[in-house]
Amino acid sequence: MANIYTPSQKAAKRQAIMTAAINLFAHRSYPEITMQQIAEAVGSSKGATFRYFKTKEDLFMTILLEDYQQYFTQLTTDLAQQPPLSADDFIAWMTTQTRQLIEEHRVLIRLNAIRGPILEGKANMQETITQREALYRASQRLGQQLVIQTDHLLDQSQFSHLFIIQSGIISGLMNMAALTSFNHHKLSVDYPDFEIRLIPEAQQQIRYYLTQYLKEFSHK
Repeated sequence: MANIYTPSQKAAKRQAIMTAAINLFAHRSYPEITMQQIAEAVGSSKGATFRYFKTKEDLFMTILLEDYQQYFTQLTTDLAQQPPLSADDFIAWMTTQTRQLIEEHRVLIRLNAIRGPILEGKANMQETITQREALYRASQRLGQQLVIQTDHLLDQSQFSHLFIIQSGIISGLMNMAALTSFNHHKLSVDYPDFEIRLIPEAQQQIRYYLTQYLKEFSHK
């Protein structure tokens, strides 16, 4: 007789699979991870794992979009507890958030870097669209909170868009930083001109971008 799970048990199993995948991805490259490894990590069969996620790409796309949604939601909550932000305060806040995103959400930004070239190839399009719509709403709420927090320095759409720019800066620099390694292994040769210090250079780029952007588009 097949096991019958309650909705809460199914949700817990789904989360366990996602957590196992995150833990593996924290230490391995994407191609090295298999659904069999993920199933073993949660004490399940590969067939049972596929009942929750039809492909490995579905699984990791879900992790990416749901975790980004949680990240935006947490930023919105945290912002509501802070005092008002001036233009300079906002630039400093975004610069700090850029560092924290890289340091504390490395799995998230690594997945974002492979979203287009790898994950979308086999991920379910309709499920991805549904998750993106939820992420878009979370992004809008974050943008609206920043409108309030900065006394209408920019409008909601402009604030929301800046997080896409931030993501693009980080992903681009992360991909180019890989020129000094191969498949996550540091090369023995020395390429000093190819070296990228991800955190300080990402912070520098977002600071430059925001300074110019606010000069052009600030409502004040």
